[in-house]
Amino acid sequence: MSIFLIVAIIFICLILEALYSGGEIALISSDINKIRFFARRGSASARHALKLMEKPEWFISTTIIGTNLAIITSTTLATGLFLSFFGPVHGEQISMLIIIPTLLVMIIARSIFQHHAETMAMKLAFFIRISSVIFYPAAYVIAAVSKGTVRFSTGQKVSNPSYITKEGLKFVLGEKTQGSDILKTEREMVSRVFDFSEITADEIMIPLSAMTALPITTKIADAARLVASKKYLRIPVYSGQMFNIVGILHYFDLLEALHKKNVSSMPVEDETIESILQTKVLYVPETKKAKELLVDMQKNREHMAVVVDEYGGAVGIVTGEDIGEEIIGNIDDEYTAGEKLYKKITPGKYLVNGRLGIDELNKILSGNLPAGNYETLGGFLMNRIGKVPQRKEMIDYEGINFIIENADQKSIKEVLVILPDHAER
Repeated sequence: MSIFLIVAIIFICLILEALYSGGEIALISSDINKIRFFARRGSASARHALKLMEKPEWFISTTIIGTNLAIITSTTLATGLFLSFFGPVHGEQISMLIIIPTLLVMIIARSIFQHHAETMAMKLAFFIRISSVIFYPAAYVIAAVSKGTVRFSTGQKVSNPSYITKEGLKFVLGEKTQGSDILKTEREMVSRVFDFSEITADEIMIPLSAMTALPITTKIADAARLVASKKYLRIPVYSGQMFNIVGILHYFDLLEALHKKNVSSMPVEDETIESILQTKVLYVPETKKAKELLVDMQKNREHMAVVVDEYGGAVGIVTGEDIGEEIIGNIDDEYTAGEKLYKKITPGKYLVNGRLGIDELNKILSGNLPAGNYETLGGFLMNRIGKVPQRKEMIDYEGINFIIENADQKSIKEVLVILPDHAER
């Protein structure tokens, strides 16, 4: 055999070693759900990869055989070549150097293939499947021994992992599926579940300026009229300033007080809500994670929590419904029932409440208003011009006209939003 042919075979063996060793780590590291996704979209290479991943003992047996055959062949030929050149003494010592490129090829291949796992797994899947047919007898023995060893040591059958990783699910949800088996609303809900772990109380709270609260000196009769008109189940109660929330007034406590009046003719009109106030309040910091807050509310059997700043002053409230909305979308509770924060007037024109969140507005308008140190449309507009705008003042942002329909000295109440190409009123 010529020297050129021997060197060529050694080189081919090193390439095969890289393909088998790298292919093994690529298939092991790949997210099976990503591969399934590509297979459903008609990728033949993904279907081959999926077949292999569904029976990992087969592709591992195949790659082990292929890798070892390549290494044995290359080292045997290299040893013979060096012996013929340098003789039995020095040739055997020099032939040991073949271990270095062999190890380097394996390490580099596995590192690169693992970094591009799904791509390389699909590219090599057909090659490995063909190899599994060629190596079938030996692969069958190795797979059977492997299964038997696992069953003997654990007492359980080998099962394929059916879990889905967070990254894999995000990838699938992020792709636009044709004839989608994942509805848009379901996709949005699962995405919200992922985002939920990072949301804090100050992001979902009803701010102090937007919530209804009663002073502790309010008469029971007056509170009853307010509850009846607003249909609230719970109202925060403050002492002195609104940021000093001292309790929660419950609708059922009001009913009980009014019932006592009817039964015993007690002069309940002169009583204040302090006598029926629930003073057990769940106070939480602004930075409290929503998922932790939900656990605390369930543990304390509370439906409302008061969000406080670093100085102990209330800055808003969070209800169970507010937390639920972060996962399943809009829920009408006693603070939002019957209240819609926007109204479509004509195509391209909307009357929007200043408290509507920027994210929600972007969904409605299919727009891209930027995020910042604000959460609402009112906050965005005030941040843009550096003041509270006056009524009928117009603010332009990338062709979108925002006309202030209602505002006071401290906040924006209503805004007429006119999209580009609808600017003539």
